Amino acid sequence: MLDSQSAAFAERVLDVASQLGNNAPKIADDIMEAAFPLTCSQARAEGATRMLRTGVISEVKRILRNRRDLEQQSDFADRCDAFAPLVSDLRSKSYFVESAEEYVAVPDLIAEPDLLDDARRFMRRKGLECLAEANRLDALYTAVTGNGADAELIGEVLA
Repeated sequence: MLDSQSAAFAERVLDVASQLGNNAPKIADDIMEAAFPLTCSQARAEGATRMLRTGVISEVKRILRNRRDLEQQSDFADRCDAFAPLVSDLRSKSYFVESAEEYVAVPDLIAEPDLLDDARRFMRRKGLECLAEANRLDALYTAVTGNGADAELIGEVLA
């Protein structure tokens, strides 16, 4: 996709998000056919529609995560300067809120603590899932390499 096409796609994503909310699958379903008519027809012919949709959803999520809405940032500054150091340490400008099924900008999370609570719980659960998977990979590595030095540490972590 050319840069101008990427910019147009991102603009369309944000436009549709303003109507449908930040729900990536809904946005992808709404714009996919219009944005990529030839690709969609070819994907249907080849039985790859689901894979194409998955890729479009991924790109929509990336756009939603990375958008920088200056108006929302200025609203944030008016809310409370005490939060600025905490917000500057965050790695993203928006976070997934499971109950809303969409990404929500940090200023909006601050304005609605229930959404912030949902976002932090979701992020923590995903982090714990990643740690558990890393522990399983550690155990597999130990089994594959026969390296018993790590076995005690892994046993403690898995317990």
